Amino acid sequence: MDWARRIELFTVVVAAVVAVVGLWYSNVQTRQANEQARDDRALAKEGQITDRYTAAVGNLGEDKMDVRLGGIYALQRIMQDSHRDQPTIANVLATYIRTHAAKPPAKGQDVAADVQAAFTVLAARDTTRDGTFLLDLHGAKLPNVTLVLGDSEAALDKANLSGADLSRAYLPDAKLRGTSLSGTNLRDANLSGADLSRAFLPDAKLRDADLPDAKMRDAYLREADLRGADLSDANLLGADLFGADLNGADLSGADLRGADMVKGQTDSSITDSDTQLPWEPR
Repeated sequence: MDWARRIELFTVVVAAVVAVVGLWYSNVQTRQANEQARDDRALAKEGQITDRYTAAVGNLGEDKMDVRLGGIYALQRIMQDSHRDQPTIANVLATYIRTHAAKPPAKGQDVAADVQAAFTVLAARDTTRDGTFLLDLHGAKLPNVTLVLGDSEAALDKANLSGADLSRAYLPDAKLRGTSLSGTNLRDANLSGADLSRAFLPDAKLRDADLPDAKMRDAYLREADLRGADLSDANLLGADLFGADLNGADLSGADLRGADMVKGQTDSSITDSDTQLPWEPR
């Protein structure tokens, strides 16, 4: 091969190497630019969320009801947009309720609209994003509070509602599994179809409460006041009812197999042929 041919071939090889290196470098620059742009967008979004959060929390302290409501619903939207911020926002809303519902409403009045809204937002949240957050509404005065969530069920599992006033509350199909309701006032509450499995209800006031089809398996109901409660078709398998007052309670179709209670405790209750008592095996 003559020198001219060699030089030509060498030139072609060098040109190819330069082209490959150039393409690689261009790809690296493009990737870095895309990563930088992505980081910039993330920072911008984080800044926007921070600004939205600050504004929403600020609205919670305003005097006007409509401004406070706007702040609560703005926080709900942030929870939906930023999953990692949900535990913080949920804690803010729970604190808001405990603070603004520390005293019962004036006679003849229902729970304030902002407290009702915060309660609804918390009950409607996606609990899979809670992290270590546990809902704490102990002692909150929430008589007549209402939850209507369409196809969703109120998410109150493992919440601390001990000592709260939920009298006449409307909580059908609510999820209250493992929830602490020690001494809670649930008189005349509507808990039809609610799931109270393993709930802790010692000394709870459930007089005249509606609990048909409720799931109360392994619930702790020692010394609970269940006078006149509608427990028809309720699942009370393995429930601890020792000392509970069941005078006038409707136990038609209820399943109390394995329940901890004494014979004669249901003598003043309403039972039928479908009622399954712990001392009457089937």
